[in-house]
Amino acid sequence: MRDGKALLPARLKILLYVLLVIGLFFIRDVHVHMLIGGAVLVISLVGLSVKRMKGGFVPIFILLFFTFAGNLFFHPGRIIFSKGFLTITDEGTHLASLRTIRVFSMIFGAKLLTATVSIEELLRSLETILYPLEKVGIPIREFFSVMGLTLQCFPTLMTHLLKSYRKGADGSVHGFRKRVGYMAAFLLPVFAESIRSPEVFFTPTEGTNTPEDKK
Repeated sequence: MRDGKALLPARLKILLYVLLVIGLFFIRDVHVHMLIGGAVLVISLVGLSVKRMKGGFVPIFILLFFTFAGNLFFHPGRIIFSKGFLTITDEGTHLASLRTIRVFSMIFGAKLLTATVSIEELLRSLETILYPLEKVGIPIREFFSVMGLTLQCFPTLMTHLLKSYRKGADGSVHGFRKRVGYMAAFLLPVFAESIRSPEVFFTPTEGTNTPEDKK
């Protein structure tokens, strides 16, 4: 099954990802990191669609590039390359490779997790895993209840904001400063309405109207 949602329970996927992240910070051998990164990539290619794999590729590539470049220079060790104030050593190459592959594995592991586990499942599973902390006074259930309600109202709130912005702007607002000013002007009433009547922004069920429809 593509995206393999039914292969493993959500809690097991979360625990496996946590173990992956912990292992990545304890393992110091770059060859082991390469094996882990390759395994994560293969599983992602098998378990994810091409569209999901390509999603966010550019920012991920930029992040990996700067992670590698930021760790490559100015480390003590045997000099491999030196020109001007730039010096590349064997230790710098090792650290840059290690940390870049670590970030790569974490990012694609997270992509795989979020693609195969819905937000609702993720929240329920995290609440179950962290529930023992409730015994020591940490309000885990209350926190995840608020998170669930917040995520539930996001789709309706975003739809309402986009409709309000497009309706009010109507192509007559030009320039960055004018757009920022207009956005501030129409966002304040929306935020005030969300505080006064937050229930109108929850995902509407059958027979319910959004705030835009009620006007």
